[in-house]
Amino acid sequence: MSLLGNIFGGKKDTGPAGTEAYKPVYAWLATDMHNHILPGIDDGSPDVETSLEFLRRYQALGFRQVVASPHIRYPQFENNNEKIKEAFDRLENAPGRSEIPVQLVYSAEYYLDERFLELLNNDRLMPFGNNYVLTELSLGHRSFLDMDQLATKMFEKGLRPILAHPERYLYWSKSPDVFHKLKSKGWLLQVNLMSLLGYYGKPEQKTANYLFDEDLVDFIGTDAHRLKHFDVIAAIDDKILQKLKSKYLINNLINI
Repeated sequence: MSLLGNIFGGKKDTGPAGTEAYKPVYAWLATDMHNHILPGIDDGSPDVETSLEFLRRYQALGFRQVVASPHIRYPQFENNNEKIKEAFDRLENAPGRSEIPVQLVYSAEYYLDERFLELLNNDRLMPFGNNYVLTELSLGHRSFLDMDQLATKMFEKGLRPILAHPERYLYWSKSPDVFHKLKSKGWLLQVNLMSLLGYYGKPEQKTANYLFDEDLVDFIGTDAHRLKHFDVIAAIDDKILQKLKSKYLINNLINI
């Protein structure tokens, strides 16, 4: 087991014996643009074997495209473009990969801090699709960055900022106007599928539903870190599934 596996996962995450019970309920969605599939570089998949199983489960659930988005957050995850490409190549060249018909590309999930500003200013970001850049904030502390100015800087570079899982920033849960303000300044919002399913807790689920009810959601992502997360999203009930299908989401328009 890798060091990351020891720190974050305990015993090896194997999940169920197979995906026979999975149904292609996400074929309409087509693309997952937030996950931690690349092997051994963050708190997601610890090795190539697990990453291949991620892909098999994506296939079983109906996904056809996956944008890998490993963390870039110093000092916890000291990733860069070269390290991410190396992990991507190891997975793409692994025995058995060609047998899984799920297209894979890579980008990153960027933590918004001073180092992100350095990457932005030096044109070192890795956008995906239509120049989208996935970003995140601290779950526990408000950012010192001016989100309005940051969006403007990204627009000047021709980039389109996405904020990952805003429903998980509980310091905003009692101030829903902040989500409307972010949208008005050009931020695209990505909600975690598992938030809607109540995996993280009731407050996150409540905020996720609010964002959908207010038509503020642009993307939905699995944010899968473990094989067991696929069991969670596979168990989606029809009511939630139909709610998702009734909303406009950019996922299936991503050209990767």
